[in-house]
Amino acid sequence: MGSGRLAMSGSEPVIRPFRDGDEVAINEGFNRVFGLDRPLSEWRWKFPAVPEGRWIMLAEDVGGRLLAHYGASPMQLQAGDLVVRAGQPVDVYSTPEARRTKVFTHCYRAFIEAFGNRDDLPLMYGFPGGVHYEMGLTQLAYEPMGPVGYWRRAVGRGRRVWLPRYRVVRGFDPEAADELWARARARYPAAGIRDGSWLGRRFTGRPGVEYVFLTARHKTRAAASAVVRIVGERLLWADLVWDGEDPRALVELDYAVDAVGLRSGCTEAELWLRGDDEAAAGLTRLGWSARPHPENLRMVARAFHPDLDLRDIARRVYVTMGDSDLV
Repeated sequence: MGSGRLAMSGSEPVIRPFRDGDEVAINEGFNRVFGLDRPLSEWRWKFPAVPEGRWIMLAEDVGGRLLAHYGASPMQLQAGDLVVRAGQPVDVYSTPEARRTKVFTHCYRAFIEAFGNRDDLPLMYGFPGGVHYEMGLTQLAYEPMGPVGYWRRAVGRGRRVWLPRYRVVRGFDPEAADELWARARARYPAAGIRDGSWLGRRFTGRPGVEYVFLTARHKTRAAASAVVRIVGERLLWADLVWDGEDPRALVELDYAVDAVGLRSGCTEAELWLRGDDEAAAGLTRLGWSARPHPENLRMVARAFHPDLDLRDIARRVYVTMGDSDLV
């Protein structure tokens, strides 16, 4: 990883990369700024230790008190024949004491200077809304990539259209996920790599949060998979992979997702789906409808690799809720 700019001159705040032990102050600052009570164990799940280190830049005052944090969660992304590490900025903030200063901007620029390159984070992407979206475009040099693709349907509307051919199995199976992704990945020319390794890291082991894994199988072959989460009366369809070979697999999977919502007392189901026109057409027939996102979330990105064409990625990118940290 890049070394970054370690300090600013004189009595200015110190800007430096993450060091082991910083997680306590980072998490405490996060809870203070956002009014939450997130346990440190969830921070560790969200920012796991990897051989390359963690992609985090901090700003401190001269006494060592944390003033700003800019961090990214990495994901492998395929764009045509190119596979790169992409970073999603998450938990970024400045403390109230730093709001009227340029500390956050300095922290962000140091992050980009250190990690925005073809070896560390060739691509940065996120899903801001409102003032954060405008800030990303005007102050942080991100480029607009379009809406996330928001869909809704009332729970209880799921139905089978054909006699069942597929059985839906519940539970995480990394080998089945690898096998399905190997066959399906060609359908997603620009997408995060949804193999068993990523699904396991993203959706298992999160403290206090349960995700339900569903796989539609024909005999021993996995044809489609879903990850869902229940939040109150809302069913959030977090991720979808479909090999595209038989629409009946998608129908059976949708029926199983709906049944999870019914058993859990949900009234509404929500889904992000962008970049898969065949799946969108199939879900439309099953009662799903595309709508504007209630918080007007949109995708932005910034590239640091000469072979990454953001306009091409924007036209083809596959997006689900699982690509964000919001579910």
